Amino acid sequence: MKAIINKNFTKLITATFITRFGDSIDSIAFSWLVYTMTGSRVLMGSIFAISIIPNIIVLPFGGVLADVFNKKTITVLGDILRAVSVSALALFYLFNILEVWHLFLFVSINSLFESFANPARGGILPSIIKQEDYVKGSSWLGTSSQFGSLIGLTVAGILIALIGVWGTILVDGFTFLFSGLLISRITFKDRREEVVQKPKVKDYFKLIGEGFKYLKTKKILIALLILAAYLNFSIVPFNVLRPVYVVEVLNLGVEGLSYIGISLLVGMILGGYLMGIKGKNIKPMTAIGLGLSLISIMYMLLGVPGYFNFSSIINIIYVICVTFLFGFFLPVVNAPISAVIMKTTAPEMIGRLSSIMGVICLCAMPLGGAFVSLIGDSLPVSFMFVIMGLSGVIFSMTFWVTNRKAVIA
Repeated sequence: MKAIINKNFTKLITATFITRFGDSIDSIAFSWLVYTMTGSRVLMGSIFAISIIPNIIVLPFGGVLADVFNKKTITVLGDILRAVSVSALALFYLFNILEVWHLFLFVSINSLFESFANPARGGILPSIIKQEDYVKGSSWLGTSSQFGSLIGLTVAGILIALIGVWGTILVDGFTFLFSGLLISRITFKDRREEVVQKPKVKDYFKLIGEGFKYLKTKKILIALLILAAYLNFSIVPFNVLRPVYVVEVLNLGVEGLSYIGISLLVGMILGGYLMGIKGKNIKPMTAIGLGLSLISIMYMLLGVPGYFNFSSIINIIYVICVTFLFGFFLPVVNAPISAVIMKTTAPEMIGRLSSIMGVICLCAMPLGGAFVSLIGDSLPVSFMFVIMGLSGVIFSMTFWVTNRKAVIA
């Protein structure tokens, strides 16, 4: 295999592709499993909602571990433990001893291991590539992740039909194992200028506090945090109301969800590929401001069919084009954000900073869900999309004007 940037980076994006492939298979298999066991849509939603709780609680501690201990060891251990957890769930189902409460338990355990491993996994990237390759590396990593998701979503149904639910979930377990083996073969030097001493239990809160204090000293990171949290918040109406949009606005059936999902993922893959090739030649603040503006315009355009009586064919073509561009511009925003965070954060703080920012961004999603719950029934979906898009344009332009001259060091 020809190396992208370098051999270690190629191993990292290959491991990322494998885990995202498995996660996508897992999401379909779990949904099918919950539905066949319970027939309850409420449980389908709640079992995945509960998986967020360990992320919010554990991520800050995972960031401390990533800064204190060996990042590769934590990542490999996290992947292996997830492999064991998922495989155990598959075997429980195979031997007909799986109950609903087991599902909640396994999902929570899996989320717990993920929360410890992800900050360490993210901290590996700036240690294996040069600073001038941060945008390129982030773009390729995002492309690998999205491509893995696309392939996983494509073959999940086929796997369930061929080897059953338990076999499909077991495949997911093996993907984590393969990822761990690949990560274990990555070699890199520790770039931390100061090594944090292994803390006692009571010191973890102090180290998390140091992460917050460090964040306060970086105005550009605070601005990016607010931007990323807003992006997570604003995208929730699109995700939650997508079925309603397909039926009530586009006048399509369930196939409309496939059109949107596939065109969105293809756009993200191609956008990430472009940023991987040309990203280093684009100013980060320009890419972030312009990219978010264009995403917001696509958001607004999604509302247009609600005000015109288009035919079904026109609606299909229109939504495929708009959601493709929606997805295309997401890496244009995300890759520079990741690059700026890596450039402006000391190596010994990267784990804590990424976990703190991750928790805050994660908390923005339930807020977005609450927003939809409060006004979702009182406003037409098309109007909500237009409003969210318009606010995004205003937000992105404000960010760009305020931070366009920021020094990234």
